[in-house]
This record gives sequence, structure tokens and C-alpha cells, in this order.
Amino acid sequence: MPHLEVTEELRASAALYSLGAMPQEEAQAFAEHLKAGCAVCRSEVEAFEVTAAGLPLSLEDVAPPAGLRARVLEKIAEPEPGMHVVRESEGRWRPTPFPGVSSKTLYYDRETSMATNLLRLEPGASYPPHHHTAVEQCLVLEGDVRQGGVVMKSGDYSRNDAGSDHGLISTMNGCLLLLVSSMKDELLT
Repeated sequence: MPHLEVTEELRASAALYSLGAMPQEEAQAFAEHLKAGCAVCRSEVEAFEVTAAGLPLSLEDVAPPAGLRARVLEKIAEPEPGMHVVRESEGRWRPTPFPGVSSKTLYYDRETSMATNLLRLEPGASYPPHHHTAVEQCLVLEGDVRQGGVVMKSGDYSRNDAGSDHGLISTMNGCLLLLVSSMKDELLT
């Protein structure tokens, strides 16, 4: 029975038939269908045969141009305009004046003096009491941290308001914190 219009299924069958990639029984049935005079399928097969005729019979191994891999990886790694990415391997961990405490700055806003930092405390380390000149936000990424009588673990979040004082921060097993805070915070004696 002739078809009235091309469907995706007919197009796929015509492509497979043209390339000789259709299973034998299906190919025989499709050939009989073409002989019966289906103009829609015949047109699709002819179009695919023209395309297939232009394809090489075999593909040779061709070495890619020098530097292609590096250029492709560079393009893949580029963030969208306006987006800034700091990879885990980028940036530098810097020791603080406090034993067992190091930090890595992810972002610093010069206009507001607000910074996004990672703060790492080794097991048993502590960070001294301080005064918040702006809101401080803290997310525990790993480990445990004690702020006063509150123990926080991985996934816990805290916010300390501007003008508040923060007691000693300590850890038993070590921790990694994500902090958004003012670089104008002051240590308390």
C-alpha cells in the first residue's frame, strides 16, 4: 500500500535500506513495497542513495591537528559570561595566625569588604572570638564545629547578625566551613 506522506519511521527505513543496513527480511519486504509503486518511499530512498554515494567506503585514521584536544578542553571549561568559577585545584590555602587554621578566598568584594572564604580547622584547632561588623553566614561542609554551646555538623548553617559577638569556634575532628563575612570583623581580646 503506497504512503501519502513521509513519517520519521519511513525516513529511518529508507535510510537503512539505502545504506544496506536493514535486516534481510525487512529489506526484501521494503524492496517489494518499492516495486509496488510507493512514490513517497521511492523518493526518500533516492535522496538517501545520493547522500550515501557521497560517503567514503572506508574511513582512514587521521591524526587530529596539534593542540586540538587542549583547545576543546579549554572551551568546555569556560564558564558562561558573567559567571566565575574557582576550581578545587585553583586558589591558594593560606595559613592564619591561629594554629591549625587555614583559609582560601573564593571571592572578595572591594566595595563592601565582604568575602566568601573556605576555612579549614584541623582536629583540635580553634578560631578566636570576634565581633561581626556585618552579617556572617557559615555552612559546615565537612566535619564538626562548636560555636559556644552549639555543635554543628556537615550540612548545618548558621547566621550571625551584624553587631553580634562570636565566641571561640572549635572543632574536635576538624572541619571545612564556607563563610560569607566582612573582612572588617574585629578580633576580641
